[in-house]
Amino acid sequence: MEEAVRVIPDLARLGWRLVRDPRIPFRPRALAVGALVYVMSPIDILPDFLPIVGGLDDVLLLALALNALIQAAGPQVLSEHWTGPPRTLEVVQEVLDWAAGLVPWPLRRALRAFLNQT
Repeated sequence: MEEAVRVIPDLARLGWRLVRDPRIPFRPRALAVGALVYVMSPIDILPDFLPIVGGLDDVLLLALALNALIQAAGPQVLSEHWTGPPRTLEVVQEVLDWAAGLVPWPLRRALRAFLNQT
């Protein structure tokens, strides 16, 4: 758990840098900004006062958005922006892939369609 907390600043820095990078397509960046706005909003699909599941929608949406940014960035851009240990980034990517898989399929399908529009 301590390791997970230590990686949060690196993830925040990575997300900020990827959102600002013009080489990343607009839609993944828009998804990330939208996810952040949703997390900061007092309106939630699952109210935060519900134990455990209350924050789950926030965490999963952030994971999905960061995963989309990472995939859109590609390895070279990603390595330019990552400030943590390389092995940690590999673990983060595995966890984000796993977490993105927990998002209900209708939402995943809708977000994939949004990201793949030209």
